[in-house]
Amino acid sequence: MADKHLTENLKGNYFSSERKDMKFLKGFTLVALLPLWAGYAFALYNGDSNNLSNYSLLILAFSLINFNAICGVEKIENKVLNLVAKLDGVLFFVWAFVTIIQLLLK
Repeated sequence: MADKHLTENLKGNYFSSERKDMKFLKGFTLVALLPLWAGYAFALYNGDSNNLSNYSLLILAFSLINFNAICGVEKIENKVLNLVAKLDGVLFFVWAFVTIIQLLLK
């Protein structure tokens, strides 16, 4: 009886379905990345290294939360959030590349 119930759950999308609060968190963090990128650019423009490192850590944390959406492995149903995820992904990989080059040159 338990084996039958387990195999029925494995056949369906029981384990692959995402909770509603996780969908909200993913959308929130994707949208929150945009002001973080703007703050990073503003801190870079002003030359404020303290804020620059704080923004870098926040960008890294939020990008790792949404890594599947940013890399394109997971497609989001909402077209706007999908576009924001692609934009965040491009910004993240450019930022990582520039950071690595800066570390190698120093």
